Amino acid sequence: MLSLTDCLDFIDLDSDTIDVIARHERLPAMLAAQLGNQLLADMRGIWQLHLMHRALIEDAARRDQLGHEKDLRRIYAAFSRKYPVPRRM
Repeated sequence: MLSLTDCLDFIDLDSDTIDVIARHERLPAMLAAQLGNQLLADMRGIWQLHLMHRALIEDAARRDQLGHEKDLRRIYAAFSRKYPVPRRM
């Protein structure tokens, strides 16, 4: 049986982004990793990943969770450098 660490070796997402997907979609980490891998397949999926990050940042800001918001912004910045917002879908 594969562990989450094993799965991360096969996909191009880090554990922080998998955690964002898991929180946003309310999924276990292993399913979030599979979903994330599928979303990376095209520009629409990458756009969805950007929306997930932004939604969690907005939620943390709305709840005045400044430390959590700062962490999410750091995670999103790293994701955005690797996968810029798609220009056309």
